[in-house]
Amino acid sequence: MTTVAIISQKGGVGKTTIAVNLCYSLARRGWKVLVVDCDLQGGLGFSLTERAKDAVGYYDFLAGLTDLTASRIDSAIMETNQPGLSLMTRGSRQSLDELLSGMGQEWISESRIHWIHDELQAGDYDLIVYDTPAGIGPIGIGLCSVVDHLLVPERPEPLCLRSLPQVLRMIASVKANQDSDRPNLAGFVLSMADPDDPSNLDDQREFRDLLPNELVFETVIPEHRDFREASRSGVPVALLRRRPSPSSLIFDQLAAEFEERIQLFEETGLESEEEEEHVRLVD
Repeated sequence: MTTVAIISQKGGVGKTTIAVNLCYSLARRGWKVLVVDCDLQGGLGFSLTERAKDAVGYYDFLAGLTDLTASRIDSAIMETNQPGLSLMTRGSRQSLDELLSGMGQEWISESRIHWIHDELQAGDYDLIVYDTPAGIGPIGIGLCSVVDHLLVPERPEPLCLRSLPQVLRMIASVKANQDSDRPNLAGFVLSMADPDDPSNLDDQREFRDLLPNELVFETVIPEHRDFREASRSGVPVALLRRRPSPSSLIFDQLAAEFEERIQLFEETGLESEEEEEHVRLVD
């Protein structure tokens, strides 16, 4: 089993869009994927199911509102209509209220993050992917400390370029406190790019000049109205229309590159049947 955290130094970089669509593409390619919504905003769960606001999920366990047992963990995992793709939502509104009020803060610890991770790893998955909170905080750092790989979306714009050293220092700090070489940096993904803006293309080139080639994905995720429409409709962009739009193919390209970078080499290659237009993955 391989584990991955999708992290970002700031919000608004397309992290959840990448989490939803990358995991869907990986499942279509034959992998058994569990995607876990650890972002307090719950965007990943809300992008896939209307039940996300009431479902027991990650923060119910982290805040101590639900007993941390294998049976409880299993019951909180939702199967989707895409074979091989499972979901754990952010958690109930009660868990969010507890955390925001400070009442659940005493439960949040790196050891508890490790316990949840260990229980999830007992499942029959090839890949566990965490959509983490934006920013550098205790939950994000704790998740970075338990996974094998990190995937970091970045917008090609001056502010993200200036914050790049902070992200690299955080990753180095987490690695320094580990007994192993984990987590490995799978790479940075340039996201929400505007191919029609010359200054944005300049920022992309500058970003690539700052880092070794092996740390930046070749695939670039554009800013596209299909991604917003898919999120509103509660589907991956590949299911937005009966015939997938070219915008959805970018995530298949990202999935293929991602497999190589984290060394998912086993040939499985399942193809799911074509879904009906706007069929939700969970409901």
